[in-house]
Amino acid sequence: MKTTRKTKKQPQTRGSRRIAPWVFILIGLGLMLYGAWGFLTQSRSQPTTTVGNSAGIPYPEVERIALEDAKRAYDEGSAVFLDVRPASAYAASHIPGALNIPVNELPQRINELDPSRLIITYCT
Repeated sequence: MKTTRKTKKQPQTRGSRRIAPWVFILIGLGLMLYGAWGFLTQSRSQPTTTVGNSAGIPYPEVERIALEDAKRAYDEGSAVFLDVRPASAYAASHIPGALNIPVNELPQRINELDPSRLIITYCT
């Protein structure tokens, strides 16, 4: 006579091991897509050029000009470009036609500027 013995069934760990990595991968991909979507929507809502008063800009009371407007004024010759860097930096490279008055000399030389013209200062 043959006796059969009941054995306990082992939990199926092999199948669950295959599911767990895929769950984490799918969750990770979902988080990455959500982050990319958030980044894209945030960058679309912010302007690409900063003109006027903006947080984090030094001297917010100083009016800013957009690059496109500065380029147009340069092309038309309707503005004075004022390089406020030291003379050595100006000599190394500057906007053609720009006037150089280092910022530390500006109070003494302010009369050299025509107040009726648009004055665009730069230091880079």
